[in-house]
Order: sequence, then structure tokens, then C-alpha cells
Amino acid sequence: GLAAGMRALDLCCGSGRHARALTRRGIEVIGLDYSGPLLAAAKNAGAGVTEGPWYVRADARSLPFRDGSFDAVLNLFTSFGYFEHGGNCGMLSGIARVLRQSGSFLIDYLNPPRVLEELVPESEKELDGTVVRECRRHDPETCRVEKTITIRSCECEREFRESVRLYSLEEMTAMLDGAGLAFEGVDGSTGGEPYSVHSPRMILRGRKR
Repeated sequence: GLAAGMRALDLCCGSGRHARALTRRGIEVIGLDYSGPLLAAAKNAGAGVTEGPWYVRADARSLPFRDGSFDAVLNLFTSFGYFEHGGNCGMLSGIARVLRQSGSFLIDYLNPPRVLEELVPESEKELDGTVVRECRRHDPETCRVEKTITIRSCECEREFRESVRLYSLEEMTAMLDGAGLAFEGVDGSTGGEPYSVHSPRMILRGRKR
């Protein structure tokens, strides 16, 4: 429903692929992310383009924008759930604050039942002499999926950790309501298929109340 001339926030924009796609449709886009390297990649990909997107480095829980700055806020490709519960709720409150009255939001989130159904405890792959090993586990007490990624080459070994909170659809709609966001529907994929526990995604959409 976005039209040329509207302003959108690509929240947790990464390397800017969605921001650039929206800009090509005539939408004024600001991309926000905390990762300096990803923002640098986004800026390099848009080098020489003067009409945007524009990029900001900031924490998604503390958006550096005035109230009512955007017609829409998009949070795509599982960029929600990485904080503790209070921080995740704070992120939703921030979305509501920077949206204009009746402004729209879309949150492209993982689908917890599908994630747990297909969770692979360990996997390993090799690419050009580099071995990538991933270990995953679900913690039922914290409702989080914890992942450890080990990247090993002949030069060095690096380890990264990833932790995401799994929220059910009922929990998400309650959190949206508490943040001042009106839930209008959920899709099971980017193709718009109806949502079920077996859907690949949980894509929530709605408006500022």
C-alpha cells in the first residue's frame, strides 16, 4: 500500500537490499542498523545515487527520530527477538512512536512452531577450505533458540553466538497491543499464503492505533 513520496523506515536494514528496492519505487527510505560493516556495505552499494536511501547507525530500542516521522516501518528477515523481553517490547513501542497516525507496520518474523519442528542440533559445511559448524538448541525456560557458529580455516578459528526469543502469534499480538499498534493480519509467507503452525514465516501487519 505504499506510494511514491511516502517515507518509510527500514528497521534493521542490514546491507540495504530492501531499502534500495523501496527507493526504486519512489519511496523516501531511511535504513537503520547497529552494524557498522553492514551499513558500510549498504552505502557502497548505493554509491553515486543522490535520492537515497539514507542510513543511520543506532540501537533499534532507541530510535533517533521525532514522533510521527514515518508513514511505514518495516522490520524484515527475522530482525526481531534478539533482545531480552523488555527490549523487544521497547522496540515495538519505538515503532509506534515514530509512526504517523494510522501509519502502517510490517514485521517479518520467524514462525516458532516451524523452527522447533525443523531444528537441526548440529550441521557443518565447507566452502573454499573454510569449515562452518553450527550448533543449535532450544531453551524451554527462556523460550530462546541459541546458536553457536564456529568458522575454522587454516589461519584461525572464530566463534559467534546468536540468540533469538521465540514468541507465539498470541504473544506477539498482545505485545503489539501493549505498544499501541493495532494488529490487522498475519501471513505465512512473503507470497501471502494463510498463516498456520507449519508456515515458513509469521509476517505481522497492522497500523498505529
